[in-house]
Amino acid sequence: MSGSGEFDEEEGWPVVPSEQAEAVLNHAALHDADAFSAFFAVTVAISEAHEMGIQPPGARIDDEAAGTWTIDLPRGHGLARYTYTGKPPTILNEVVMPGLD
Repeated sequence: MSGSGEFDEEEGWPVVPSEQAEAVLNHAALHDADAFSAFFAVTVAISEAHEMGIQPPGARIDDEAAGTWTIDLPRGHGLARYTYTGKPPTILNEVVMPGLD
């Protein structure tokens, strides 16, 4: 992202995890490589879609006024909830991965 807060094509559309989402990512990294991969796959899908000004396939709107969406993680690993306002960054609010203990 450039210093002005605009989308920077070279850097891509930023998807920033909340503290909760980052904690799930860290746990997945330590305990389940496939879950870790699923987390990154959905992050890339969100980023690429938002670069094109669309939502990724399978995303469901939760609250249109708030710009919150839910998307399933690949291979049945759970789901992710994110906020998209049309301007970067997209905030990955919550990741739920029931298979991680």
